[in-house]
Amino acid sequence: MNEHAKNIARFPGAAPLLRPVGETVPVAERSDEELMLAHGEGDEAAFEELVRRFNRPMFNYIYRMVQNRHVAEELTQEVFIALVKNAGRYYPTAKFSTYLYTIASNMVYKEWAQQKRRPRLFSLSWWGSGSDDDDGSPLDTIGDDRACVFTASTRAEVSEAVNEALRQVPKHYREAFVLKRFQGLSYEEIAEITDCPVGTVKSRIARAEQALRPHLERFRGYLH
Repeated sequence: MNEHAKNIARFPGAAPLLRPVGETVPVAERSDEELMLAHGEGDEAAFEELVRRFNRPMFNYIYRMVQNRHVAEELTQEVFIALVKNAGRYYPTAKFSTYLYTIASNMVYKEWAQQKRRPRLFSLSWWGSGSDDDDGSPLDTIGDDRACVFTASTRAEVSEAVNEALRQVPKHYREAFVLKRFQGLSYEEIAEITDCPVGTVKSRIARAEQALRPHLERFRGYLH
């Protein structure tokens, strides 16, 4: 029985996430799920490839939540340590990225509980009109003639306005918002990570956006 057949036999519900893997398939071409299974069998190259793929996204997500670079670096390392510890117990019944963000989310909540601090977000990569499919950015929609002026003299003011609004947003609303607007996860993936229905995820994101939008309205003159 080849490796693919063994994996399907072990995890019959994971067939859509796996494909036949032979010895000649480069590590870089394997799926995330295949890499994690190989890591569970002691393949160090597979683990190194997972770190290469997800180290930056994990750091970005955690940093946006805790707003402390040193803490974000430590928690990012802890996420991958958790992968090592849990490698033998991994079941690929969902996307690997969902599994990984769940680990990171749990660590962020533990950090908040320990430090009792409220995170701040400085990124401006969201504007949104309130529709499910709108992931627009205020900086992306500025006309060429005004982009330089906005970037030089207004970016800091907008950033502080966003931060001030987010300080008032409950953490579970903020988490759904960051996972969607910054990390680009689907509603279904966020629902799995946060262990709540898709409708609740959408509601939480909408509530976070409602808190942000009034604070950005005065900058509409810079936008199309």
